[in-house]
Amino acid sequence: MSLTEYLQTLPWATYVTRVVTIVLAWAVVWILVRYLSRWIASLDERIEGFDIDPREMKVLDRVLDYIVIAAGVIFTLSILGVTELLYGALTAAGVIGIIIGFAVKDVAANFVSGVFILLDQPFIIGDFVEIGDYSGTVRKVSLRSTQIVTLSGPVVTIPNSKMATEPTINYSVASVRRIEVTVSVPHDSDVGRAIQVLRDLAQSESRLQADKGVTIQVDSLREYAVDLLLLCYAPSDVWVQVRSDLRQRIVEEFQRQGLELAVPVRKNLYPNPTSG
Repeated sequence: MSLTEYLQTLPWATYVTRVVTIVLAWAVVWILVRYLSRWIASLDERIEGFDIDPREMKVLDRVLDYIVIAAGVIFTLSILGVTELLYGALTAAGVIGIIIGFAVKDVAANFVSGVFILLDQPFIIGDFVEIGDYSGTVRKVSLRSTQIVTLSGPVVTIPNSKMATEPTINYSVASVRRIEVTVSVPHDSDVGRAIQVLRDLAQSESRLQADKGVTIQVDSLREYAVDLLLLCYAPSDVWVQVRSDLRQRIVEEFQRQGLELAVPVRKNLYPNPTSG
């Protein structure tokens, strides 16, 4: 068979299709490598309350570039029909991936959790949150960790993997928060009068949400006292101050009205050695 006849027997249509497919695939790879970081930066600018550090942006861009290029290589080998080489590449990539995964599993977990926090936005900078034993104002959200300024002043840096797996309470999402104040009075006190004093104090507080109303309950009966529970609502931005002011006014008003606040009574179970 001559060379001309051999060339005529080749499946040129299949070869052309494969070449065109590979060219298109690498064109997509080139576009993603060139513009993906810009798209992420643009997304970061549009999302309020987040600020990805430029150094983290470079790391993210590099990782995504490697992933896109690796996907392009695997796709090319598959189109060319180099099955054995493709399986070898996948096996090697799998082994290397497992080794790397064990080595940087904590870093990877924080990184992935940071991406999900960025997309879900359970909180933003300036929100007051509580996570585990820590509560405070969110100061910075990065791809690896979240910084919270606690009420006492220190800044706590919490890994994003913990932020993503543990319940996070965001007090800034709701516009109002409930105030709970427990007031204990002795058994022999005029409970009805004490309830009315609490109600008058709460209703005279202009910063409370009037539409939410004021509720006063007999919360519990103890050995030495009756516990009254005052429930009312205040805007989130003044909640702490209103709660403190209410407690102070309750103490002052009860003293002015001659109402006694109950305190625990310690009973001496041993006889007094100086008596009789």
